[in-house]
Amino acid sequence: MTGKIKVLIADDHALMREGLRKILEMEEDIVVVGEAVDGLDAVNQARALRPHVVLMDINMPAGGGLAATRAIRRELPDVDVIVLTIHDDEEYVIELVNAGAKGYMLKDVDPSRLVEGIRRVRSGETFIPSSLMTRIFRRLHRRTHEAADQPAVPAPPPSTPPPPQCDSLTERELEILQQIVEGRTNKEIAQALFISEKTVKNHVSNILRKLDLSDRTQAAVYAIRHGLVRVS
Repeated sequence: MTGKIKVLIADDHALMREGLRKILEMEEDIVVVGEAVDGLDAVNQARALRPHVVLMDINMPAGGGLAATRAIRRELPDVDVIVLTIHDDEEYVIELVNAGAKGYMLKDVDPSRLVEGIRRVRSGETFIPSSLMTRIFRRLHRRTHEAADQPAVPAPPPSTPPPPQCDSLTERELEILQQIVEGRTNKEIAQALFISEKTVKNHVSNILRKLDLSDRTQAAVYAIRHGLVRVS
């Protein structure tokens, strides 16, 4: 990663925008390129400024942060979105991940964690607190099994196996998927499997390509839904 990380702050509260700007301006490798006051403004500013990362409040007027996240990720796939919110709910996060968000933090996050999240998302990782990731995957796992236990009314077609592209995953890639589901970073995966961090990144890229997914969180959700990993 070279150059400064360009950040757009989108929040309808001026005090929140000012506080975030002050935190980020203390970092030598981060520059705040603009501010947006609502969902529509966030999309327009992202188009004009081409930031690397958007810090997105969800509860904003003019479409809100969720719709803005979808629009930015659809139109500007190189722009990553980190959601800042007061909501700590698994279903809420799943919806945001499906919209394309690469990170999720509560608004009372420690400044050092906020900065860490921006850097990790910019480097190609996702950033969701591990405790919340665990709850998300357990919820998905439970939902999958509850759906499987429901009686057929009327009788459904025979259950289908995982999509064919799952068969192309190697044993090592499945190991990497398991580690991702458990919330580990590339560095932690490398240490656990005794391989280099570069090798981990290559495996993750191959997984995303084979499954036609855009990020690690989507890969983890996909793995849970199709029974490719264990969930404790």
